[in-house]
Amino acid sequence: MAKKTALILSGGGAKGAFQAAAEKYAREQKGYTWDVIAGVSVGALNGTMLAMRKYQRLWEIWNTISNDQVYTGGFNLWSLIKIAFGAKSFYGNEPLRKLLQAELDPSLIQADLRIGAVSLLSSEYVQFGKPGPDLANAVLASTVMPVIWTPVDVSPQYRSMVDGGVRNITPIGDVLDAEPDEVVIINCGPETESALPQPPGDVVQIGLRTLDTLLNELFRSDMDEFRRVNTLVKEAALFGVTLHSPSSGKPLKYFECKVIEPQQALGDTLDFSQPSIQRSIQAGFARAKAVLG
Repeated sequence: MAKKTALILSGGGAKGAFQAAAEKYAREQKGYTWDVIAGVSVGALNGTMLAMRKYQRLWEIWNTISNDQVYTGGFNLWSLIKIAFGAKSFYGNEPLRKLLQAELDPSLIQADLRIGAVSLLSSEYVQFGKPGPDLANAVLASTVMPVIWTPVDVSPQYRSMVDGGVRNITPIGDVLDAEPDEVVIINCGPETESALPQPPGDVVQIGLRTLDTLLNELFRSDMDEFRRVNTLVKEAALFGVTLHSPSSGKPLKYFECKVIEPQQALGDTLDFSQPSIQRSIQAGFARAKAVLG
């Protein structure tokens, strides 16, 4: 029986280029195929393109992308005036919306795709997939960093949705019910956040730095819990004991797991300039090679 493999993609904005390169190495050099793909934020975008098997097009996007192909506006006097009059964000994401609408086609999806977003109305983490209401809107919602971009109404039922990473930066739990044999996690942040050479320069940079710190802590906490349970399941099995989920009562399974993440902090979350993207790409190839061989 073929091994069932799950790919988990974290958030990280422009640092998603690291993900694209690491996945490309895993698939082309090590022969990985993905039965289940889960992603939040930029991981939702990368994951959806991979689920459609638009490998070359995803690679083209990352190697030609620029800031103006993702967002408009910025932190300036005009944005402050708009905020004062009720605007919900400093930036606009209409270019990204148009890109998603042009590229995403649910009929092309060939993997079990799971995209996460969070409702600002209920604070609920919602998982969308191929049968979802609107794939492009669901992916766009998952990429929305609060305050940076305006929340998205995916459907009348799911309104005011934002980045799934707010509650689930690396959606490990989203794939476990599929019972994969191996899980590959590609995270966009290093284990330890690097010190900045100087303090953040404005409120947007302060917010992004704070968000990076909080999301990194969430990821470490999730990984620690996953590894703890995974180790207990493996050790119990050595003594002929099967552990069960306290919530569902189902037997717990041991998952072979590989984590690919940068050793040092990558570029700014909103820096989609090609010099920054290419540095992330090179880091992605290098780390995938180091982890996978």
